[in-house]
Amino acid sequence: MVRRWALPGFTPDAPRARPLLYLLATGILAALLMSALAALNHRLAPLTYSAAALAWTAEILAGGSSHAVFDLNIDMRCLRREHIARLEATPEVVVLGASHWQEAHAGLLPGRTFYNAHVHRDYYEDLLAVVEMLLRHDRLPKTLIMSVRDMTFLPVARRTDILWLTALPDYRAMATRLGIDRHSWFETWPARRWFGLLSLPAMWGNALRWLTADVLPGPVRARTLPTMDALHPDGSIGWSDAHRAEFTTERARREVRQAVAARRDLAPEIDPAAVTAVDRLLGLLRERGVRVVLIHPPFNPDFYDRIGNSAYGAGLRRVEAVTAHLARAHGAIAVGSFDPAVAGCDSSMFIDAEHSGPVCLQRVLDQVPGL
Repeated sequence: MVRRWALPGFTPDAPRARPLLYLLATGILAALLMSALAALNHRLAPLTYSAAALAWTAEILAGGSSHAVFDLNIDMRCLRREHIARLEATPEVVVLGASHWQEAHAGLLPGRTFYNAHVHRDYYEDLLAVVEMLLRHDRLPKTLIMSVRDMTFLPVARRTDILWLTALPDYRAMATRLGIDRHSWFETWPARRWFGLLSLPAMWGNALRWLTADVLPGPVRARTLPTMDALHPDGSIGWSDAHRAEFTTERARREVRQAVAARRDLAPEIDPAAVTAVDRLLGLLRERGVRVVLIHPPFNPDFYDRIGNSAYGAGLRRVEAVTAHLARAHGAIAVGSFDPAVAGCDSSMFIDAEHSGPVCLQRVLDQVPGL
């Protein structure tokens, strides 16, 4: 009989287990590396992922100071949730909308208390969500300016961004108040948002910011800073001097050309369920005595003039028609237009195809009776 030589504890079947051990070890190592990457991104981008950091920022704003930030790509919805909860008094005027309104500051409405509750890339769910925040804390204003943009009524299935997902808790609470169907968990699964924690380029970029910054994020008194953008107590934002230097006429023209090429053949879609939701919301606000103003943010005339006769331009007019219908149905005020000529805004007032500065925003607000 031939005897097999073997190390103590070694059996002939042991080699078969080696691939499984390697696979297990590789999986554990990969999990550890991804966890470390996620932890770093969470630490380096606290205003995107950390509720505690956003609550701290809201405390600063509620205390009357501004807050310096590297850029404005933060979880603005969570910030609104935390800030509104800390408002000491109910503002007379509140504006809801997307980043088109980000530079609308209290100085545009002298003699009025004002809060700018804009969020980035809003949809109709954000209108419901922010009203829920205001209602929950007894902060519904006398006048609520509700901005309707080109994509306000876009169906969920047609959206490519994920910023709006952080407003879901407040949206769902308001949907329950209104007695309308809420989005299913499957439709709004927020996993894509958290995948950002696994981005190596994001980690590297954020790390460089912290390592090379001459000023770090935190409370400031100045409204404008050399290299940092600012969040202000009235809800508006202030661009850094460095950012403003980038907003050249040539840059705006380039942005317009790109926007025209990307959009002219794509008509903004209108989801009937979205219209119904806003219709119910306006009914609730009317019952509570809130004066609602429905308003459209104008586009850069260089953009609007080039898409006026396109499918996109026709889609904008349909959105305006829906807005006018909702206003009539609820005794709300409908003013403004996507057409910048209505407010008298020219291309020098825009930094790209659709974002204007305070001069244009003042002209838009001047159209509202009684402001």
